[in-house]
Amino acid sequence: MNLKKFTLALLLSFLALFTSLYTAPLQAADNVFIVQDVKTEATAKSAVVAREIAFKRALEKSFALLTRRMVDSEQQKEMTQPSSDDIANMVLDFEITSEKSSNTSYRATYTIRYNKDNIRDFFASQSVNYTDVSGQRLLVLPFIQIQNQTALWNEQNPFLKGWQDATTNTDTLTQIIVPINDLQDMMDIKDHEALTYDVEKIKRMVSRYNAKEAVIIIASPQAGLANLRTSPVNLYIYKTDKGRPEYINTITVKPSNRKDIVQNSIVQVKRFLQEEWKRKNSVSPQEQSRLYNIVVRYDNIDQWQASKNLLEQNIGKNNITIKSLRLNEATLQIDYNGSVERLNLSLSRKGFSLRPVGAGIFEFYKEK
Repeated sequence: MNLKKFTLALLLSFLALFTSLYTAPLQAADNVFIVQDVKTEATAKSAVVAREIAFKRALEKSFALLTRRMVDSEQQKEMTQPSSDDIANMVLDFEITSEKSSNTSYRATYTIRYNKDNIRDFFASQSVNYTDVSGQRLLVLPFIQIQNQTALWNEQNPFLKGWQDATTNTDTLTQIIVPINDLQDMMDIKDHEALTYDVEKIKRMVSRYNAKEAVIIIASPQAGLANLRTSPVNLYIYKTDKGRPEYINTITVKPSNRKDIVQNSIVQVKRFLQEEWKRKNSVSPQEQSRLYNIVVRYDNIDQWQASKNLLEQNIGKNNITIKSLRLNEATLQIDYNGSVERLNLSLSRKGFSLRPVGAGIFEFYKEK
């Protein structure tokens, strides 16, 4: 038995131990590298052999999902899919959340957590860009354009209900949120305010939904609302993070006998937003790491430890050097493969950020 096969066999041998001992830590880790709800099954001459085949399939399936999550579609085409044995060497641990077997078959659902450094090294070996920064929560405001007027809360808008009913994809980095259409929502943005909204009210709405940004989608049926199901729909996409509507793309969806045009529109917009996030926040394996000096201020030892742990989770323990440590202040030097803006995106998930306080010096602080 070669080393790679021995590694896979070893993982399977300790399957019961991982299942019984490893539960809560999986959820506490960085979920970018956790692939959940991986279902596979196999039939063979015995349940033991079927279990091994099913696990190999789970590795291959989970790695494909992880790649789709972290690498944009164009870069994915340039990659070579590793074997199940190679994937096993990148697995940190895993859990079986359900299983069923017979004399000759095995079926299971897995949660697989990957080693961050091994995954980054693999993408570097493939010379592809990737992002390991979890996506922000996006508040989507799906308007429909009827003649020269827009509508959001109007009952004639099928896109609002379509977005509200759409299921959340847990394999993506960006979480999509849709307003519930209560009185406060209707006070913050009105039907005719798709591109003339009150900036402060939009900020209030974004904050209320615990989102980072609102994205406005204007669906415009080319042949009018009466022919929505039988004519193309133009979807105009606007970002709002700069205080004003900023046009970023138009997607045209054509009718299909197999797919409802509203649902198809939602799928295509979601795909675009995910791809946009990956392109915007990806890092190149060839990019040189940079040194940053970070000042951390704290009132007590618990605050210092919490701040240090958070930075280590986002940067890596081995990439942080403590330059000085005083009663209420520490100075750290970090070696980071990316810009401060990219690091801020990662930190902001936990409510923290960095701001410049001098030449090459940044303060670590809690966002309000």
